[in-house]
Amino acid sequence: MLNFLNGWIDALRWQRLPEMERLGHFLFTHIEGIAAYCDHPFRFGVVESINTTIKAVLRRSRGMRDETILLLKLKWATAHPIRSARDLAQFLNPKGLYSNR
Repeated sequence: MLNFLNGWIDALRWQRLPEMERLGHFLFTHIEGIAAYCDHPFRFGVVESINTTIKAVLRRSRGMRDETILLLKLKWATAHPIRSARDLAQFLNPKGLYSNR
């Protein structure tokens, strides 16, 4: 991908357009994120949904003094659905949340 971007920037250099130079600089400054997206594409709808859920929990928790409870509420709201005692045990155990099983 980096070779393609370098070739594209080199092909546009002869035009001497300041907008294209700014675009090339912008792409080079964000190359790590672009490459990560190429390796692991994800849906932005899922990310926006999680962000909205987190904002709603934070809005409801105004005046809460204990950060541990707030983090637990955020974890509860954004975790996979809990349908059984086994799911609850996995939720409460941090190692169970990140396993690939």
